[in-house]
Amino acid sequence: MANRKVHRLGLDEDIVTRLTRHKILTCQDLLTKNRLELLRIFNTCEPRIREAIMKASRACAPTSTKALQLCERNTGSCPGFLPTSLTTLDQLLQGGLLSGTITEIAGPPGCGKTQFCMMLSVLATLPVGMGGLNGSVMYLDTESAFSAERMVEMAQCRFPDYFLSEEALMNLVEKVHISVESTCSDLLQRLETVEEDLIEKGIRLVILDSVASPVRKEFDGRLGRNMVERTNLLSKQAAILKYLAEEFSIPVSPHFSFVPQSKTMEMKSC
Repeated sequence: MANRKVHRLGLDEDIVTRLTRHKILTCQDLLTKNRLELLRIFNTCEPRIREAIMKASRACAPTSTKALQLCERNTGSCPGFLPTSLTTLDQLLQGGLLSGTITEIAGPPGCGKTQFCMMLSVLATLPVGMGGLNGSVMYLDTESAFSAERMVEMAQCRFPDYFLSEEALMNLVEKVHISVESTCSDLLQRLETVEEDLIEKGIRLVILDSVASPVRKEFDGRLGRNMVERTNLLSKQAAILKYLAEEFSIPVSPHFSFVPQSKTMEMKSC
């Protein structure tokens, strides 16, 4: 991806230091510079410049994947599924939220989507032996609806024996990383930079609650121009989420809120 950090490209340390000094932090920053600018920045021979450009280009370019690789993607250290702990739902999903894919959760306002998000956060922090992912959670909150107190209550109620001590509860809340993004631009910018957090913090589940909230506030669906912009924005977000799921072999769960058709017709008739 274009926002991949240059220090992850395998460049020599002195090159990375020079790039950082000139605020060239991502592949996009590097690839948008012309040859003369790079010569001044690198202050070195042209082969090293070409090497850096090639590595940045390869990091941004999509790679082909064999069907066999897709089948074997979930055989690594991360479990193939994150069970939801709801027996009927896990049966329908054939095990739970599948690692390496996006699982969309949709429903009308007030049906419990945020509660479900918080429970998934608890489940992901559990040891693998208890059905969890033994990792951290990146929780992108666009509605400011996340409640740490409520999450702790749910954890104690559902797993009273495991979350019996203060240490276990502290471990839970430290593993759930909340990022409040109230606008479409803030959310997109956060998604473009979240890859570093996934690596540094051991993220094993990404939750976006919700996709629709900032879009609904900023775009008027009755205007054709807004529809195009909204579609482009949602496509960018979906592409990033798909990349994160596949690249890190983790489950990603964006949540949507919608108004049932019958309710929409009632409001129009009023």
